[in-house]
Amino acid sequence: MLTVTSAVFTVGDNVVSGSDDRTVKVWDLKNMRSPIATIRTDSAINRINVCVGQKIIALPHDNRQVRLFDMSGVRLARLPRSSRQGHRRMVCCSAWSEDHPMCNLFTCGFDRQAIGWNINIPALLQEK
Repeated sequence: MLTVTSAVFTVGDNVVSGSDDRTVKVWDLKNMRSPIATIRTDSAINRINVCVGQKIIALPHDNRQVRLFDMSGVRLARLPRSSRQGHRRMVCCSAWSEDHPMCNLFTCGFDRQAIGWNINIPALLQEK
């Protein structure tokens, strides 16, 4: 049995959970028998966060990546992890700030960095 590492309440009656088995699940609290959506990844999931206004899930991973998905499980983007941008070690958490003018997603990792990202959400959702 693997550990659930993060769970976040979202708008309505939904909960998003992430675990060490490399999956993220979107649940409807009215029917917890099976998830609404399941996202399978290639690395363990850490402390997830959901942009409530846009319903975008930010997934910080053990493999230094941060990926963005919508609530139905469609991958929207992967944030850069080059030497100039991104984390050099495990990304442990993410947090959306819907009212910040320059950075709307913040991540921090075991590399002792907190990084502010400017995610163009309308463009992400339009590409979908």
